Amino acid sequence: MKHHSLLILAIACLTAIVSSCSKEEEAYPNIITEMADMYTDAEGVGNKFITDAGVTYTVTNGITDLAPNALYRILCGYVPSGNNAAIYQAQSVFYLRDSTEIAKTDPTDVMSAWRAGKYINIYLAPLTQGGTQYWGFIIEKIESGHAWVRLHHNQNNDPRSYTQPTYASLPVDDIKGIQEGDIITLSIYTFNGIQTWDFKK
Repeated sequence: MKHHSLLILAIACLTAIVSSCSKEEEAYPNIITEMADMYTDAEGVGNKFITDAGVTYTVTNGITDLAPNALYRILCGYVPSGNNAAIYQAQSVFYLRDSTEIAKTDPTDVMSAWRAGKYINIYLAPLTQGGTQYWGFIIEKIESGHAWVRLHHNQNNDPRSYTQPTYASLPVDDIKGIQEGDIITLSIYTFNGIQTWDFKK
């Protein structure tokens, strides 16, 4: 498995360009920010997204110049209106793939981890100097309705200079051999030791 395969569904940071309104025209809208799966059409326009709560929105200001007929995992800031939504900002989220064959556990800081919908979402704070780092998940053991999973992190010789807020999502259905209700223990090597979380599939 090549390293770049971990990034197939990750995207560079996106900025949705929207028209600004003066205070006299309209109050600044209340933006909802949450994880979502965004889908593109045949022309490479992001025109639909589904939140982790399972709510589907049609995008009124579609994001262009993306791969056609693709799925992008994003942290999305949007304003809903019925079944439609305007996207005000979108940040890439790493879609974690099974990286057991190339397992590496370089340390990283982690802010939080939580289960939402079909994902375990992770808010990371790696140290970087702007280089490329690689992310995935490692299956350590599965037995008796319990999976032990570790975060794959390859620093890739990127100097540890400053903190870069980073989001990643682990699709629980990609952990084979467990059923609904089974336990997933996620471990992450940090600069202060190993942190663990338990989730139910």
